[in-house]
Amino acid sequence: MKQYVGISRDHSGSMSSLANTAMKDYNSTIEDIKAASKANDIDTIVSVMQCGIGASAKNVFAHVNSGVDRLKPLTSYETTGSRTPLFDSVLELVEQLKKVPDVDDPTVSFLIQVITDGHDNASVKTSGEGLGTIIRNLQKTDKWTFTFRVPYGYKRNLVNLGIPDNNILEWEQTTQGFERAMHLNSAATTRFYGARATGQTASMNFYADLNDVKPTAVKKALDDISKEVQFFEVKKEGPIREFIEKKVGTYRLGTAFYQLNKPEKVQGNKKFVIRDRVTGKVYTGNDEARDLMNLPKGGEIKLHPGKHGAFDVFIQSTSTNRKLVPYTELLYWRNA
Repeated sequence: MKQYVGISRDHSGSMSSLANTAMKDYNSTIEDIKAASKANDIDTIVSVMQCGIGASAKNVFAHVNSGVDRLKPLTSYETTGSRTPLFDSVLELVEQLKKVPDVDDPTVSFLIQVITDGHDNASVKTSGEGLGTIIRNLQKTDKWTFTFRVPYGYKRNLVNLGIPDNNILEWEQTTQGFERAMHLNSAATTRFYGARATGQTASMNFYADLNDVKPTAVKKALDDISKEVQFFEVKKEGPIREFIEKKVGTYRLGTAFYQLNKPEKVQGNKKFVIRDRVTGKVYTGNDEARDLMNLPKGGEIKLHPGKHGAFDVFIQSTSTNRKLVPYTELLYWRNA
């Protein structure tokens, strides 16, 4: 399998207050694609468009058909453009990707991701209507996926262009709002690659269900235990009891929670703890937590990583010899 990815990132002046977060977002996106590509053994080629960059506010390719492993993180993010030729940037990515020699290979698919804090106000190569026709035709091939992250209020215009509702993520134009959108995009990318590994070549539901769990709903329904818990980084594989004893001295069953990082079957009597990746707040609850994650109450269930939006999920361990996975975290809650 091969996955081509095109990224349009906004470099207009209105992004200046969010420049550092935009840089972090792009770096995170590339790392997410690298990890998902490796985990699912999918060759990934990336092209990156700088939308509206510089005094002339042009669209300039930063990368054209580069292997994802060759891309380096940004150390700065320019926001000097006076306008946003957004539709042109998408068109130019499409035109570039349609030139690849294996464009008609049935195992090849295309993902275009757009991140902006506004809307198109400077395109000359295409109009919204023209781009919409192109997008609709490409989506009919079941090989092209288009996703947009835009401020609140801009979704309707994109839906009118033919972008599926669940492929558009609206975000609040603040640093915190940008970071939340980043985490939601990360989870969606992981899920997309998982679907690609099963043979799926396009998605009309890229962000589906990831907005169902709202921070306000979590705060209202669950108990905030942020001050009661500790997090420890797991650097190597080993039994959970030995790990906890080294960290806190005594291990009591039920006080350690392992991070969800692979599909897990979870018994009905186990607690869940949820961490908001943006605020760092930690919450718990029994039936309430299951309700928020759309899980059945009681009985054994199967959980999958990457499906819980901007939240990390930790599962209570009732074992003394569970093997901890390196490069994950373990939550310790003495009062569990």
